[in-house]
Amino acid sequence: MNYTLFLGSTDISDLLIYLSKFLQTAGKRVLLVDASAEGFIRYNTPILHTGTGVSEYDQFDIAYQFTDFQSMQEQLEKMQEYDHTLVLCSTPDFIGEKDWDRFDQRFIAISSERRSLEKTAELLEAILRQREEHLPRIGFTRLFVQQVDNGLAEDYLEQLLIHLPIRFEDPSFAVPFDEMDYMQKIMNQNSSSISIKRISREFRTVIQEIAGSVSQLNHSELKVYAKKLSRRNQPVWGM
Repeated sequence: MNYTLFLGSTDISDLLIYLSKFLQTAGKRVLLVDASAEGFIRYNTPILHTGTGVSEYDQFDIAYQFTDFQSMQEQLEKMQEYDHTLVLCSTPDFIGEKDWDRFDQRFIAISSERRSLEKTAELLEAILRQREEHLPRIGFTRLFVQQVDNGLAEDYLEQLLIHLPIRFEDPSFAVPFDEMDYMQKIMNQNSSSISIKRISREFRTVIQEIAGSVSQLNHSELKVYAKKLSRRNQPVWGM
């Protein structure tokens, strides 16, 4: 099973919903885990909240009651029901010191807003404050969303995190702010099916590239599944 971490106090629920649907379209069994303090995924998708803490949404699953990664992984490994588990985390208690290497890939997700930068820095500070100095730095891929500046957020983030035992890996990913992306996000939040028909080309490209990064899909396969997902009908509000 493949585990991917998206760390940060930024709403990337739309990106993760699209990524989950992309992987599902490619025939993968996907679990999207909301371990955010804000409930970004749980409250931004029209899922039926069940007593199990796992709900199906457009042919992939969303989990929102796991409290720590270790117990979650133990349960999922026993079940063997998923190929990919995507985790959005903004709670410092969810990840333990021994959990970092269990992720196949780790992203830091931020926007250009000062709150996003400051809260993400506080989150990393809380998680890594007890890490022993002799241990290697933890690698992260940077994911910038709703980007409206010329690198200011990136520079500020590096200043905030320079003292922490992390390193940034290339390439990074950036999604510029686009009103159509926001409109599509709201439409999908109120529909039982997901569409990317109206999102920007830049956003589509990032979704496809991240899907390739976290999976074993080659370039030709990525293009095929991107086209298949793009052909889905625009959702009807509330349907």
